[in-house]
Amino acid sequence: MVIFESEQDMVQHLDMHDKIVFECINEQLDFWTFCSDYNNFYDYCALDGHESDAEELALLSKYRDRILIHEQIRDQILYKVCKDIDADKPDYIASGRFGSIAALEKLKLIGRRVMHNK
Repeated sequence: MVIFESEQDMVQHLDMHDKIVFECINEQLDFWTFCSDYNNFYDYCALDGHESDAEELALLSKYRDRILIHEQIRDQILYKVCKDIDADKPDYIASGRFGSIAALEKLKLIGRRVMHNK
């Protein structure tokens, strides 16, 4: 194991970050607090496996369905969100950037898809 100490540690991290996502979706956290608490979980813990050993890669594969939401949050939201003050600027719009209001709506859509597939 490289990133996580054990399977239990990985599951605890997934549980904690799922909770942060759903707290934001349920408006218990504002979007920017979510970003701070969430800390780009997918990249921070290298959930794509690029830093993992064989044992951890097997666990990442085992929990792939749970990890997918975090990859989607990274790709569809965190890589594209910008400061609200910039969200209406033509250059930002043209490059597909958006502010926290749109980001929260996208997060809710991802969350609904996950809940629908359970």
